[in-house]
Amino acid sequence: MTSSPVSWLDPSAPWNEPVSEASAAEAGLAPSAVPIVSVMKAPAGIPELVALRSGRYVPLFGLGPTRDEGVRALANLAVALGEGADVRSVDHVLTLHQHPALKMAPLAHLADFVNKDIGEPVRAALAKIPLAYVGLLGASDSTRESVARVFAHCRPVHHEAQLALGMGGGDYSAWREHYALLCTQNDRASRVARAWFDWVLARRFSGLDALRDLLEEGELDGASLWLAETAFFVNGEDSSKERLVSLVDREMTGARKWLPRLFTFSARDLAESARMPMHLRWMHLRCSASRDHAAVSIRHWLAAATAQFDDDDGLDHKRALGPEPSRAGRAAMEARNAAGEFLLDWFVQDRAAREEVDAFARRIVRLYHRLRGALAFCEIETALKSANPPRSQAEKILWSQGEI
Repeated sequence: MTSSPVSWLDPSAPWNEPVSEASAAEAGLAPSAVPIVSVMKAPAGIPELVALRSGRYVPLFGLGPTRDEGVRALANLAVALGEGADVRSVDHVLTLHQHPALKMAPLAHLADFVNKDIGEPVRAALAKIPLAYVGLLGASDSTRESVARVFAHCRPVHHEAQLALGMGGGDYSAWREHYALLCTQNDRASRVARAWFDWVLARRFSGLDALRDLLEEGELDGASLWLAETAFFVNGEDSSKERLVSLVDREMTGARKWLPRLFTFSARDLAESARMPMHLRWMHLRCSASRDHAAVSIRHWLAAATAQFDDDDGLDHKRALGPEPSRAGRAAMEARNAAGEFLLDWFVQDRAAREEVDAFARRIVRLYHRLRGALAFCEIETALKSANPPRSQAEKILWSQGEI
C-alpha cells in the first residue's frame, strides 16, 4: 500500500515550529528540551505537557495515511488505556486527534485516500481508526461528530460515521436533532439507536416493541445488543442489570489484552447508570406523565388558537382569542408538523425527572461508543498486525507488551 504525499509536510510540518522561550521558561525548561511528541508516555512528564500545549506533536495520521500511522494511533490508545495510565492520560492522548494548525486536514486526506481503493483491507482498517479512537477515549459529542463528518462520505465507514453523528445529543440536550438524523438511516444499528431514542427519550412504547422486533430479526452487533438491553433496563425488566454488566464484560474482552483499563474507565458510567433501577424507572414514568399532560394541554391550545370562528356565532372575538395567541398557535402548528410530533412527544416540564433520565442517556451514549470502539479495535489490530517482529516504538508498545 502506497500513500500519496501530504502538503503540510512540505517544506516543514507545523509541529516542527520551535517552542517560545516564554512557554519553555514557565515550565523551567529550555526550548530545545521540549520534544516533538509522536507516541505519548504514561504518565506524561513536564516536557510532553509543554509540547502538547505548544502544538509540538504529530496528530492522528499527521505523517499520511500509512500502516505505520495506524499502528501509532493504536499504540497511543494502548498508552491511554494501559496499566501505566494516569487520570489525565486519556485527555492527553485525545489531544492528538487533531493539530491546531491543521484541524481535520489529515483525516480528510485519509478519507480521500481510502475512497480511491475501498477493496484494500489495510485501507479499510485505517478508515475505522479515527472513530474508534475518539469513541474509546470517551470524547464529547462535538469532538466525535467533527471526526464523523469527515468520514460521512467514506464508503467503508459511511454507516459508522452516520451512527456516530446521530447517536448523541447529550452535551447540548440536542436529542431531537440527533434523532431526526437517525431517521434518515436504515441500517440495523441505526434502527436500534432510533428505537432506543423512541423509548428512553421520547417515552414511546412503540420504541420498546421495535427493539424486540429487531432482536427477533437476527443477531445484532455487540454494542447494539447492549444498547437494546439498556432500554429493557429502563422498562424495569428482571435480571436486566446483570445482563448489562455481562454484555459489557463480554464485548470488551477482545480489546482487554491491549487496553486493560478500558473496563475500569467504563465501570463508573455503568455503575452510575444501573445503581438504582427502580428510581430510574420512576423518573422515566414521571417524564411520560409530564409529557402526556403537556401533550393534552398543547393540543387544546392549538385547537383554540387556530379555531375558525363563524361571524354569526355571536362571540366577541377579541375577548375570546386575541391576535397574539393565534400567531403563536399557527407557529406551534408549523413547528409540530415540521418536527414530526416532536413538540408533543419530547416536551417534558418535570425538570428534575427529565434531567435524571438525560444524565442516564448521556452515560449510556458514551459507553455505547466505547463498546463500538472496542469491537473496531480488535478488527483493526488484526488487519494491521505483521508477521515480522515489532521494530518501531509503536509496534513494540502494541505487540511486544501485548504478548506478555
